[in-house]
Amino acid sequence: MTPQKLQICPRKIIFRRIKVFGLTIFSTLIATIKWSYVIPTDITPLTEFFMISLFILTFGWISLFFWSSLFGFFELLRKDKQPDISWTSAKGELHSKTALLMPVYNESPQGVFANLLSMAEDLNKNGKSKSYDIFVLSDTTDPKVWIEEEKTWLEAKKLMPEQMNIYYRRRPLNIARKAGNIEDFCNKWGADYDFMIVLDADSLLTAETMIKMTQLMEANEDTGIIQAPPMTLNRNTLFARLQQFAGKIYGPIVSAGLSYWQGGDSNYWGHNAIIRVKAFIECCGLPILEGRKPFGGHILSHDFVEAALIRRGGWRAWLLEELKGSYEESPPTMIDFAGRDRRWCQGNMQHIKVLVSKALHPISRIHFTIGIMSYLSSPIWLSFLLIGLFIALGKEFFPPVYFSEAKSLFPEWPIFDKFGTIALFMISMGMLIIPKFLGLIVYLTKNKGKAWSAIKSVFWEILISCLIAPIMMMFQSKFVVDIFMGKSVGWNTQNRGDLGTSFKEAFNRHIWHTLLGIATTIIVWFYANQLFWWMLPITIGLIFSIPLSIVTSKASVGIWARKHGYFLIPEELNVPQILQRAKSFNKQLEKTASETLGIELIIKDNLMNNFHILALPINGPAPEFSQTTLKSAEAKLENHINLGMSLNLNKDEEIALLYSPEILQKANIALKMK
Repeated sequence: MTPQKLQICPRKIIFRRIKVFGLTIFSTLIATIKWSYVIPTDITPLTEFFMISLFILTFGWISLFFWSSLFGFFELLRKDKQPDISWTSAKGELHSKTALLMPVYNESPQGVFANLLSMAEDLNKNGKSKSYDIFVLSDTTDPKVWIEEEKTWLEAKKLMPEQMNIYYRRRPLNIARKAGNIEDFCNKWGADYDFMIVLDADSLLTAETMIKMTQLMEANEDTGIIQAPPMTLNRNTLFARLQQFAGKIYGPIVSAGLSYWQGGDSNYWGHNAIIRVKAFIECCGLPILEGRKPFGGHILSHDFVEAALIRRGGWRAWLLEELKGSYEESPPTMIDFAGRDRRWCQGNMQHIKVLVSKALHPISRIHFTIGIMSYLSSPIWLSFLLIGLFIALGKEFFPPVYFSEAKSLFPEWPIFDKFGTIALFMISMGMLIIPKFLGLIVYLTKNKGKAWSAIKSVFWEILISCLIAPIMMMFQSKFVVDIFMGKSVGWNTQNRGDLGTSFKEAFNRHIWHTLLGIATTIIVWFYANQLFWWMLPITIGLIFSIPLSIVTSKASVGIWARKHGYFLIPEELNVPQILQRAKSFNKQLEKTASETLGIELIIKDNLMNNFHILALPINGPAPEFSQTTLKSAEAKLENHINLGMSLNLNKDEEIALLYSPEILQKANIALKMK
């Protein structure tokens, strides 16, 4: 069937952007004019300037979110497909070859390969398995996890459909992290493939979605990226369930709103997206930023930059809310969420340098600005609150002078419009909350019969989110300050399980939030009582940050909420087949996991010994390590084989042995002869 394109002229896309940004600017301007009249008249001009500037930034940010979501709401009600892109029939042959790329870094191999097996099986059922190959691209640094990945790959090969290939390689050096991992694939094997679907370790895509993405790429030769919005699921902690529910209810109108004004100039989120390999190779040689970390060095948030470079190269980039069947998992706890945010924050702050690059599309610059502001908004909001608090305290400790030094019969009364301030506050809160109810309306039109469960869950989600918001504000404000102070972030493995937060960890991470909340409450109560009730939504969340972090991290609380109909999504009642199969494959692979790990498995198991040695040349040149390290490791290995002593190898020693095929072969033979 001939692809169908819903035409939209460039002027209409421009008009859409004028509507969204025009309304944002207009509403911000009106609110700012009102704010300039309601703030106290007895403050200094400099303080007034800061209060108005911070208000513009905070209200403008809220306004853009509101208007974008509002247009997304109407788009979903119309149920129109994204215009100006050729839509194809679900039937039809594929004429291209696509690589599924799974970059991993010290992840659980069983979970990773289980997801890939379920996707491969689904593709095979749809008769399209020959059009796809799977690559597991490891950047793992833990030698025991490395060997576990190799063993799990061998087990996964047995379960893989015959028509599909699954390849594995581990990079000796983790240059440029995930971006460098993808670049390494493109340099070595990219010429064999038309497209690549980039995944994360927790990604799941249905065959229908992957095939549709591939068909769209074939039908739209000017397209470089198609992003499928991922939906979070498969977690049980209360915090993760809140994220899953919010993503299900509010996510579609946010995605539709972004698609509405971005069109073919959309962004890329780093995973669950298909990329034209030719476009990536031509455009996405990422620069190493000048200067010291955290602003210099390799770019952490590479996805935004890659989308901007592909768009600069003349290719289109699409965010298609219509693409369903794209899944990922949420961080299970507030602390894990903050840890991920810390990495993203540094990456987005690096975009300050990229923002001024030559020849970028204007919308790409807007993407960078939005990404930067998503983290700067927290310290801006905090600064806005602190200035207001200091003004109130200043009046307590330094009473205003009503009669100036100049002789006058009349006092100079300070003016403060209390009701105007309340009105602006209510408008701001409304612009934040109304999109949630718009998302609820769209959800209920598609999921009839679940109204009460969804409605009560929305109210509880709003309440809990209000308590969590000031905690995340403090986290993100600290991240921004740390980055501008020159503190860089490392590359840590994400927690992808349902392991909760201990009291010790919660105390260490939140004690300063608690003390700040208590101190602020006391100060406001005694010295700025008129602000007490206004500050309470912020101070309560901070005061109870430790128990809130612990309770929301517990899977038992999340399961209780599910049993009682809170934060329940349809995918939990009717679990997607691909997720069921992933869980089944995970159980199968866990049964084959070996209790012997790392080097011990390599020297004991003939198959693993042979495979590991054969794979070394594919992985690339061995990293440099000292002869002292190798000799020490070899001596420990000989004592282990001949005298039965514990290996007790450190990480460097074990890696040195794993890159020494002759030693591994001799050790394997020596063990067999004993």
